Amino acid sequence: LGAGVRFVLETGVEAIQAHERALTERLLDRLVSMPGLKVYGPSRGTHRVSVVSFTLENWPPLNLAHLLASGFDIATRSGLHCAPLIHQYLGTSDTGTVRAGIGYFNTADDIDALCDALEQIAAQT
Repeated sequence: LGAGVRFVLETGVEAIQAHERALTERLLDRLVSMPGLKVYGPSRGTHRVSVVSFTLENWPPLNLAHLLASGFDIATRSGLHCAPLIHQYLGTSDTGTVRAGIGYFNTADDIDALCDALEQIAAQT
């Protein structure tokens, strides 16, 4: 815990947030242009955090997350994400979504790898 606190204090919350925001914007820019892919949540701005939920047409979220992990070595999470009421509101309560969490130690290459994998998967359907 102490090492984590030191890292945040030395790096700066603003620098961490700026890096995560830039990667989130990169991800959103690519995802919104993909046919059959739907992004949930605010598109941009202060209400958007570095967690992006999405679905891909013809791919149940559980299967998509499994394929990203097993076929591309990309960790995501599928399901209701401990938020069943928001999924009821979104109309995704039957299947949930896939969620990608972006952190300070992620890179632009990581974002591109996820998007490239999703494009390859989408092309299979």
